[in-house]
This record gives sequence, structure tokens and C-alpha cells, in this order.
Amino acid sequence: MEDFLRLKSDPRIAHLTKILEEIEKEEVKTRQAAGLNKELRQLAEDDLRALNERKKVILADIERILNAAGAGGSGVGEKEDFPTDLLFEVRAGAGGEEASLFAEELALMYKRYAESEGWSFRTVDESRSDLGGYKSAAFEIAGRDAYRKLRFETGVHRVQRVPATEKSGRVHTSTASVAILPLPKKSKFEINPADLLIEFSRSGGKGGQNVNKVETAVRLVHKPTGLDARSTSERSQHANREKAMQILSAKLQAMEEE
Repeated sequence: MEDFLRLKSDPRIAHLTKILEEIEKEEVKTRQAAGLNKELRQLAEDDLRALNERKKVILADIERILNAAGAGGSGVGEKEDFPTDLLFEVRAGAGGEEASLFAEELALMYKRYAESEGWSFRTVDESRSDLGGYKSAAFEIAGRDAYRKLRFETGVHRVQRVPATEKSGRVHTSTASVAILPLPKKSKFEINPADLLIEFSRSGGKGGQNVNKVETAVRLVHKPTGLDARSTSERSQHANREKAMQILSAKLQAMEEE
């Protein structure tokens, strides 16, 4: 306990210990909710895994900062070289149409936060549900400290509420996942062109079929890993391919570093 209080008062890592406290509080709430409702146990397990991953990242950051100070660095004045660009992905989870609407609300929340920070926020790809929510969507956020401030947001988000489409007034539980991925200007991961499956489609379509030559949306699949990346927002097929390649390279690099 004394060690934690000492760390909490350390200005170098005070912001990280605060996040750590919030995660531990959320873990307690999640375990309590799981004990009251059998239907929520599986969702709770997913949430706890995501919270545990966030905790590992934060503890690693705390250790790195303290080690840097012990090695002769101040740990305070040093500035880590975080990328300024990142990919923000949101995907609807359990809950059907309501989950898609929740995913769209999450995207809007992050967009407003980005605007408040003065960052750029642009759509890379989106797939809409019948009611207009997001089945999945990807956005590029760029600006000073964007990745540094958002890098712990990866995980599963959950909402319990009465949907606007629910006539009987029942409370529904819906989930959506968020992924934050750094987008370095130049990836260290080299992709073999022979390992790529390339698909073209209309930017507004569901993707996959190469109907005609004017289709600009591009989806790349890395066959050895199954990872994919799709870009629909650029004006030309070439530009969309370059953007999809940047995203895929970043995903592969992140996988290699795990």
C-alpha cells in the first residue's frame, strides 16, 4: 500500500496510476455485475480480459518510466517519440442493430473529442447497418499527442439501455469494440506482394466484387495471417490502395511486436 501511495504521488507517473485506479474500480463493478446476472457473465469475461490487457500496458509504461529515471534519465523532461497519426476502428458486437447504433455513437464521441483537441478526424472506411449504425468503421486521427492520449482506449465497450426501437421497454445489453493502432509514416514491416489478395469495389458498396473499372474502394488481405485492411475514402483506386497498404503494414507490425 505504501509503495502504491508513493507511486501515486510521483509526478512522472501520476496520470498512469490514476488510470490504473479507474481500471481496478471497473474490474470490481464488472465482477459484481457478472455475479448478479448469468447472461452477463460471458460479456464480463470479455470486459475483464480487455481491462487486464490495458492494465498490463500501463504497468509496462510505469516500469519503463521508472527504469529510465534509474538509468540516469529524469523521466520527466524526456519526450517519447509517439506517432502523431493513428487508426481508430470501431465494430459492433453483441446486440444486433442496437450494437450498430451504439458503435456509431462511440465513433461520434471520439470525433468530438478529437475536434476538441484540434486533431483531424477523417473516415477511411465504413459499413452501415439497416438502421444507419456502424457494423464497422475505420477513421484516421492525426494531431499532436493523439496516439499518446488515445493508446489505452482499445477494448470492449458495453451499454445497457432501452433501445429507441424497443416497444416493450426491455433493457438490452449491447457491445462494441474499439481498436487504436499507431500509423507511422513509414512501416518497418515489409509485405511480399505475393502474399496479398486484392479486392476492388464501389466505395459505397459492400465490397468484394470487381464490377467495373471505375471502382475505387480497395481491400487488401494478407493471406499468411488473414489480416485485412480496407480504404474507401480516397478519390482514386491508387490512393485507396496506398492507404490500405499503410493500414495493413501497421497491423502486421503491431502483431509482430505483441
